[in-house]
Amino acid sequence: MNRHLSGLRILALSVGLATILMPQAQAALVPWSQLAGKTVLFVTGGKASPKPNDDALVARHLRKLGFVVRTVDAAVAPSAADGAALIVISSTADAHELGEKFADTTVPVFTWNTFDYPNLGMTGPVLHRDFDVIDPVQHYADSFAVLYGFGANITSEISRAVGLRPQLFGTLYLEPETAGWGRPGPGGTVIADFFGSRRYAAVFTYEREATLENGRTAPARRVGFYLGNDDFHLLTAVYGPPAADPNLRHWAIGLKLFDAALRWAASPPPPPPLYDPQALDAALRRAARGTKVLYVERVNGGEGRRSDAHIVAHLRRLGFEVTVTDQTAPQSVARGMDLVIISGTCSKWKLANKYVDAPIPLISLEGLLSDSLHFAGRDRYTDYGEHGELLESDDPPENYLDIVGAWSPMAAGLKPGPMKFTYHPGVLKWAWPLPDATVIATLPNEPREDAIFGYPKGARMADGFIAPARRALLPLDNPSYDDMTPQGKALFDAVVLWAIRR
Repeated sequence: MNRHLSGLRILALSVGLATILMPQAQAALVPWSQLAGKTVLFVTGGKASPKPNDDALVARHLRKLGFVVRTVDAAVAPSAADGAALIVISSTADAHELGEKFADTTVPVFTWNTFDYPNLGMTGPVLHRDFDVIDPVQHYADSFAVLYGFGANITSEISRAVGLRPQLFGTLYLEPETAGWGRPGPGGTVIADFFGSRRYAAVFTYEREATLENGRTAPARRVGFYLGNDDFHLLTAVYGPPAADPNLRHWAIGLKLFDAALRWAASPPPPPPLYDPQALDAALRRAARGTKVLYVERVNGGEGRRSDAHIVAHLRRLGFEVTVTDQTAPQSVARGMDLVIISGTCSKWKLANKYVDAPIPLISLEGLLSDSLHFAGRDRYTDYGEHGELLESDDPPENYLDIVGAWSPMAAGLKPGPMKFTYHPGVLKWAWPLPDATVIATLPNEPREDAIFGYPKGARMADGFIAPARRALLPLDNPSYDDMTPQGKALFDAVVLWAIRR
């Protein structure tokens, strides 16, 4: 930012910079003391609730946490949530009677009413495919299997709060029990799953403005949890001397997971980023000072050579110190660098496994490197692929992306939904990352084909690899940079800024 700007100019820019640079820091869980006295609207089946159930125990627990609890039944009007800090929906409430009455509420929702997930847009509508309830009568073997969950995400605020690890943990005490799972939409985050598969999400979340399964956006935070009618008293927990054992402490986390997810839902979300290219440019210029970038390309490679030169020129204009190297150079050239950007002109064969373990942030513009960089699994056309590549793709050229993670600073303040990424249809790459990744954009009509996403440092990536620093995919085929729209270039800049913020 120009140091000679007037004080008013600096103040105006500082608001935009704070929105771009700091939303992640403001997303932390608030202390329980700040939630004390807040009202929770607890929706149950009332007199029609199945027996037995743990609704009374849940209400007591919510009060113990400091909430003021108003218990209502499923016939309640949506306006009953006015002034509440959180809506908690029990599985005892009739999902048919609930309908979509809370789908548009700007009050956060924490629910274990699995059949209500489709009404809220949290999953698709098809039973057994998009969501399911496992019970001991109809699914006896699986009712034992859901006594165990797997940590799917280890970097979210919820995961950090409970010390969630990418391993097995105990969900409920050892009795065959009822539990629900859902398959969230493209903007959802799977925190924990059943059967070791993110397709069976036991605990999952949506940040405000994240894209739901039905294509709409979450008006407030949403949490799906795995409980059944009378499971609350069976949530695992460890107390006293056994809590000093790290294995037991990381195993019996059912109640801690419930509380952390509840606390996350009730915590204020970060302010949405603003689409302000001028502020973004200023933020990048400030971050670029003294920042060294290694740009890896196919030197003298023909197609894409001009775009590579223009990307490098753009980075240098912002103030980055850019070193250009060929894809065949040894990884040692990255020593002393602060960021590695791998061009779409690079060949997987010639790049080999270089930069995978580099302890500095990395952005790949080539989606076909997703397997070797541990961004996604190893099955091309299932775990990663492309649209528009002649003779190699069944999908036609594309130039639009669907913004599904508008809440993240990587989204550059762009609104949820379709946006023109390049002026003309061309090749766009995609991958399906693990749940630790924050997904920003998918390809149109392909909610599992993620075009822009980022892994934070310490995230679990494919093959059990732990990200040594931030990692991001931004799909720019060889000549695409010169065809990018202003919104597309804003995404490029926002991902670069996110990567170097560490």
